[in-house]
Amino acid sequence: MRNISKVTTGTITIALALGLMGCSPTRSSNESIDGSEAKKEIAIELKFLQNECERLINKDGKTEDKTFQSYKNDFNLLSASINSTSKVETQSDWELKESIAQLKRDVDVLTEKEYVKSYKKFNSSKTIYEVTLMNNMHDIIDATKDWDEDHNELALFDNKHMRSSKAQIKKDMGPAIDHINTLSKYKIELMQDEIQKHRDSYTKLQLEQLKKATHNFDLSLDNQIKSIQAYEPVGEDYSVSRDFSYKASEKYTNACVYITDFESNLGIAKAGDF
Repeated sequence: MRNISKVTTGTITIALALGLMGCSPTRSSNESIDGSEAKKEIAIELKFLQNECERLINKDGKTEDKTFQSYKNDFNLLSASINSTSKVETQSDWELKESIAQLKRDVDVLTEKEYVKSYKKFNSSKTIYEVTLMNNMHDIIDATKDWDEDHNELALFDNKHMRSSKAQIKKDMGPAIDHINTLSKYKIELMQDEIQKHRDSYTKLQLEQLKKATHNFDLSLDNQIKSIQAYEPVGEDYSVSRDFSYKASEKYTNACVYITDFESNLGIAKAGDF
């Protein structure tokens, strides 16, 4: 049901245990499965989440954010698949305990027919995208959209420093670039991890569209950084910064072509919405 490319020693132990329990490779959501088999697969996924939850709660020191984000996506994917109201949003022990307990209760009351429906939904590319990728993807769209001063760091920087001194521009470069790296580019890393994790649930075309979209958004952010680094005050040569700004816009446009096609084919959005 899942593809794990990078695992810690603890996760390897869990994966081996799940393998002994009969965890099977991901199958197409269109492939037939009976109620007992679907129940078994959902139970395996729930057990995985219970083990991961316990590991997060009992871990010494602070858990790496990527580890929590991965668990959060896995949890919310199963929750959405069985139509549970239980969700994980923050890394608090109380929330982790309460949410996994509620999820187990919701799984336990499923009928065989609901198990089949839930299993198919769990492996659906639409469900996976909506739960694990879409929010971050739309945040990146906003962060790279031309001259969106509310979200695009380059647009904000340009508007703020059109008449600033060279010293002030240099002073604010670092924080602006850090913001791009720690927020937007980090979200792209999270998306790339999720795409890799669920690669078998996407078609070849869908996978290509997602990879090309995230790659072009990443290049757009790279060019935002280069444009900020080359930024000059009014009256000095602004051509280098402007050229990088144009490239950022071009990569944003390329990315939007791929993601609008992807979402349109899933019935999520219409081409041109961005």
